[in-house]
Amino acid sequence: TSRTRERMADAKQIAKCVKEGGKKGVELAGCADLGGLEFFTTQMQEPKGDCDLLQMCMDAANKEVDPAEEESKGGSGEVGKMLLSAGDKGLALINYVPESKKDKVNAEEWMAATLKEVGGGEIKKSSPTHCVAYVAENKETGRFVLKDKDTCQAQSVQYLKAKGLFPQADEEEDDWVPDDDAGVEW
Repeated sequence: TSRTRERMADAKQIAKCVKEGGKKGVELAGCADLGGLEFFTTQMQEPKGDCDLLQMCMDAANKEVDPAEEESKGGSGEVGKMLLSAGDKGLALINYVPESKKDKVNAEEWMAATLKEVGGGEIKKSSPTHCVAYVAENKETGRFVLKDKDTCQAQSVQYLKAKGLFPQADEEEDDWVPDDDAGVEW
């Protein structure tokens, strides 16, 4: 029946979201371990602008790594993060601040700062450590999902930079050119 096919499609979409979230969690935990970053802003593709599916990505990213599993998933529960996902009708945003870092960042302030430049959004859940928001596309008023996604990502990073929680690029390092002693062959 069509209802069974719908449920199977939903189950497949959920599995894709959990897989994407788990992989992103490992990636973020690795970056945090290597570079000392405590907060990230990143985009997720699979939820396609759905807040519930994006929450599944966040849960999978924060899940404790199971050493018995063949492929590591999750592990970024101690990393603060803002996840964004754009869909046909709107933009889903979720942030998470670990209890151990709530003295550095308030999730409600972070979400408000992120949404400010796009004129706000619908706050679906709100606490000092976790917020869920949705920004609906409205072409008549000039609200476009892809533009809002880029603006929100930039605003989230800007908020973290203003708090000193996002590394500033050192201009001198950006201009580095290897010399003959660097061991690089062209």
